[in-house]
Amino acid sequence: MSFPIEQIIPVTTRISPAGLSTANFSSAMLFAANSELPSGFTEDTVRTYYSASSLAADFATTTETYKAGAKFLGSTPAVPLLRVYATNDEDTDITATLVKAFNSNYWYWTMFTQDVLASEADVLAIASWCEDNGIMFPNSQTGTAATAIRDPAVTNDICSQLNTLGYRHAFTVAHATDPYAAYALIKHPAVVNYSADNSTIDTEYKLSPGVAAEDLTDTAYNAMVTKRCGFYSKLDLQGSEDAGRWVNTWSHSVYGESITDIVDTDAFINALRVGLHNTVVNQTTKLPQTPVGQEALIGSAKRTGRQFVSNRYLGPRNYTSPDTGLEAYTEGFEVLTKATDILNLSDSDRAARKSAPIRMRIFKAGSIRIVEVTVDVY
Repeated sequence: MSFPIEQIIPVTTRISPAGLSTANFSSAMLFAANSELPSGFTEDTVRTYYSASSLAADFATTTETYKAGAKFLGSTPAVPLLRVYATNDEDTDITATLVKAFNSNYWYWTMFTQDVLASEADVLAIASWCEDNGIMFPNSQTGTAATAIRDPAVTNDICSQLNTLGYRHAFTVAHATDPYAAYALIKHPAVVNYSADNSTIDTEYKLSPGVAAEDLTDTAYNAMVTKRCGFYSKLDLQGSEDAGRWVNTWSHSVYGESITDIVDTDAFINALRVGLHNTVVNQTTKLPQTPVGQEALIGSAKRTGRQFVSNRYLGPRNYTSPDTGLEAYTEGFEVLTKATDILNLSDSDRAARKSAPIRMRIFKAGSIRIVEVTVDVY
């Protein structure tokens, strides 16, 4: 028997784990009324549907669950799937249903049928819960609620109440006859691939086949603009009409953010957190508490920054540096932490195995919605 080469060249195999993956920002959960559940769909469970036709196999086309889900699954752009949660009629309120569902499921877009959306108390409770949990709530309003929103004399409508609360993770769409118009709108940000170049969007002026474009009075339009309520409308230029576009797509954020500002920021934070987590936990040996280890974390943060410059959430600009007071240029982000900062850790932070804090500045690329023109005629 020959001498085994393993005795001369011993090889130790270290398998790097996959680590975490980023969140799915196309994931939506529709909460089905208990009274509409088909036979065999057990309360407090979830089913996944890939098309409106598969949804119709469980929910008749006359049900509100089907109408709401089909608005998200049907037409364009195409979304991959919708999950439906079977509500329990023993739950005493909506914050109970959501908590129970979220304990075993993750989703980003929170969808309810119009009977729930017609209750101001339920809408406020959903918006509060979504804000606390960092997921989005499209508040789709119709009928008398839409009429109130479009009346400038009404100041206590549901849209105005949400503006007062300043929730970032909620927005309102009003449509006179379509109770689920907002679910057609959210398809656009839901299909964004943040790993791809030039992939981020603005919901403003997007098309939604299947939603009837409204032709409203100036009073109604001005009321919705003032109240930051989205609407789907024809656009007119001296008799030439556009078929229909989404307009005024703002969130209720106290910071004046658009819908996609919120979604894109959530995606950036998630990618940053996942990248840093994987850098720490996927070491085959360890991440040293030295400038070398700190540089690995800085490198991860920079990779996330470059990814979101590439997908156009972040972008270049000149800005006044708060550090120097001088004008500076940025490609879209700055990592302010230096690798050597870890040398100055306090004894307590070093004992707790902390890194030096990662400090970043990010600069949103934004989007152009209005073009002002001055024409000098000679």
